[in-house]
Amino acid sequence: MGLGLMLTMIAGMAPAKADEAVPLLTWGACPPAAAGAASTAAFECAEAEVPMDYATPEAGRFTLAVIKHPARRPAERIGTLFWNPGGPSDAGTEYLPASIHGFPEEVRDRFDIISWDPRGMGGRSRPVIQCFDSAAAEAAFAETHFGSGIATTPEALAHEFEVRAAFNAACIARGGELLKHVSTADNARDLDLLRRALGEERISYYGTSYGTFLGATYINMFPSHVRATVLDGGVAPSAWMGNAGEDPALSTFVRLGSDFGAVATVDAFMRACGEASAKDCAFSAGSPAATRQKWAALLERARTGGIVHEGEAASDGAIVSYVMSSVYLVDPLPGFDRFPGYRAVAELLQALWTSDAKAAPAPDAEPGTQPAPSAAAAAETYVTSGGRQLAVICGESPNPESLAANVAQVEASFRRAGLSPWPFGAACRGWTARASAPYAGPWNVPLDKPVLVIANSFDPATAFGSSVRLAQELADARLLPVLGFGHTVLLNPNRCAQDVVSRYLVDLALPPTGTACREDRSPFSGG
Repeated sequence: MGLGLMLTMIAGMAPAKADEAVPLLTWGACPPAAAGAASTAAFECAEAEVPMDYATPEAGRFTLAVIKHPARRPAERIGTLFWNPGGPSDAGTEYLPASIHGFPEEVRDRFDIISWDPRGMGGRSRPVIQCFDSAAAEAAFAETHFGSGIATTPEALAHEFEVRAAFNAACIARGGELLKHVSTADNARDLDLLRRALGEERISYYGTSYGTFLGATYINMFPSHVRATVLDGGVAPSAWMGNAGEDPALSTFVRLGSDFGAVATVDAFMRACGEASAKDCAFSAGSPAATRQKWAALLERARTGGIVHEGEAASDGAIVSYVMSSVYLVDPLPGFDRFPGYRAVAELLQALWTSDAKAAPAPDAEPGTQPAPSAAAAAETYVTSGGRQLAVICGESPNPESLAANVAQVEASFRRAGLSPWPFGAACRGWTARASAPYAGPWNVPLDKPVLVIANSFDPATAFGSSVRLAQELADARLLPVLGFGHTVLLNPNRCAQDVVSRYLVDLALPPTGTACREDRSPFSGG
């Protein structure tokens, strides 16, 4: 479909208006990278205006920030590869420079690789979902209301969900119409407008994490514009959308099995640490069994207040929450402190192990001593991580609504998988804004080429089983298991998998059925 033509009309999707404008992309130098972040010198940036509401294009606009890594061998360029890093909120303008090394060399040579900051999610796209008047006000709310770690008792869980309902109410009060128009389907429509802006009849797509669900949505809404699709760290579409056969009493991420993935990955982390020396993994006790016992003993000490770190008592829930949220990437990612790498996680655990329980805790701040936000801070544009993700998840994915149902599904998760923070990944109690035009399937629309689904065996966020289900739900897909660690293969590069991805994207050649890749190295081998 050429420039200036109407969007493809898809069943269940509001048709585009005839006067809808295709964005004009004017490429130029990207803004300088922040201190410590990956360089943007090899990239180009642009902005694209898209309708806020595709059913009423004149009602308002989003301005999307777009970033491109041009093909390094332009004479041999194949086309455009779009990448969404996930979230559902991650800014492509930040993640693409930091993650470009995860794409195979030949793919970087022969494709323009493009990503963008999704509508409403921040980065450099505007407008942005904000739940409070300023970042300082939101931080003050979190400091006052949210505890550290994981609530485990029915009473603590009830308090947790009451607080989250208050947070959600703040988002709803400020979000207005914006919250209705940040769905996955709207992002897929944006992606197709970007395709048209580039003059591409067909595009290739690479999605990681939630980006796999966006990819599944796009290829089923716009199947005639798909050349090749790689979905890495899969989100099962039926589980996300709560299609027939799914349990609406469970949260989105429990339906996806993320609690299983988190617990299994931490256990595998302890095994790999125990197989390494203390020089390579600071928390190693000399064997997998001994390291697992050390981990259990650390948590037991924390339960009784026996661990103090940097002047504060460290609870078992806080330790578990830190580890499960920090074992996403084996190696650190430039500019992203929340991905410290496996060695740093082990070093912190060892520091907790050797902590002096008698150390004096730091005095608590006096109530009401948080500085009041300045006028400038109140007016700033800031990104609220909880609010922006909830706007997508709670707006389109069914989740428990009553307090009792929320508590019950968390307790069920703890019983089946062990202590995990994942049930809180979709705490939607009190969230009343609903996506105006979501896409809920079908997920098996035929494509010209099969989809390549790849997944690490120990992924703490999108469990391997979710990728299996994703491959089964699509019309035609080939699953490549990677026996390795971390959240998505692209962010934890594997030479075997990169070779498979390269052959698929460049030559449209799939690996033989039953192909699997092993890890290149232990996560504690040092490279």
